[in-house]
Amino acid sequence: MKRLMSAVLVAALGVTCLGGCQAGSSGGDTAVNGKGVRIYVSLSQADTFRNTLIDAAKKTAEASGAEIAVYDAENSIENQVAQIKQAVAEDYDVIMCGPVDADTALELEALAGDIPIVFYNSCPEASVLEPDKYIYVGSDEGVAGQYQAEYILDQMSDKDEINVVLLKGPKNHSATKGRSEEFKNTLKASGKKINVVFEDNADWEQGIAEDYFDLFLQTGKQFDAVVCNNDTMALGVIDSCKKNGISGVPVLGIDATADGCAAIRAGDMAFTVYQSGSGQGEAAVKAAIALGSGGTTQGMEGLSDDGLYVWVPFEKVDSSNVADYQ
Repeated sequence: MKRLMSAVLVAALGVTCLGGCQAGSSGGDTAVNGKGVRIYVSLSQADTFRNTLIDAAKKTAEASGAEIAVYDAENSIENQVAQIKQAVAEDYDVIMCGPVDADTALELEALAGDIPIVFYNSCPEASVLEPDKYIYVGSDEGVAGQYQAEYILDQMSDKDEINVVLLKGPKNHSATKGRSEEFKNTLKASGKKINVVFEDNADWEQGIAEDYFDLFLQTGKQFDAVVCNNDTMALGVIDSCKKNGISGVPVLGIDATADGCAAIRAGDMAFTVYQSGSGQGEAAVKAAIALGSGGTTQGMEGLSDDGLYVWVPFEKVDSSNVADYQ
């Protein structure tokens, strides 16, 4: 296993919680006090977005006085299982887990025993979540897909039939399912004839997306838009378009990464959806501090009515407002 950072323990500093809760209390606009709370973080795999999330998690933990240790599972379920066992053996107070496969959440919970888990980045089924014990912090993935569909419908309001290419993330990632399904559902609800002329899993990777789109272009099929589950894949599509002399077709992504926003400024990408990696990292640590100290997430901003989720909102980004996300 590859350790991303050593455990860090710093003096407690007061910070303002986003509607969150002081460790051991029921919430309110109070300072987060994480002193004495030990947080073990299992990262499924490092990439640009997850690194942003982890950086914010570290800063939030350190500012609160909590101890945080981050380990990279390198996209291995076996590594992640070993990490949860390590967290138990080393008596951590709470685990933050970005599951390699969300379907393993129940197994991870069983391994964790009495240690609460704050899942992030890939959302397990609601049936395995429990208020103030096993919760998920992230963004409602379906909203991102909905926003992409709404953009297409707005831009192509004069068309009765729309041909779309869809490149998706990994098959076992909750974001892939949420974003793709709601994208299709929103288009279908419009009453227009929607043809998904090509669809495959490019696994968040720029190079894979470029290769897949190269292959698609060889089919000669007509398309009106290319929709990707993240910005990185959208950039791969843009690379393919430039290489093959394709222009004027809107390419859509999700995450509003620095490279994605740069592509919008350059006129290469039409639309993305801002997913706040820093907001998710901050919220996850605040929830972890609350649960790791025996407290509750009640009162946290974004907490769902059933107490299973802390939602960090998505935001639409195009050429009109991309400067706000630099």
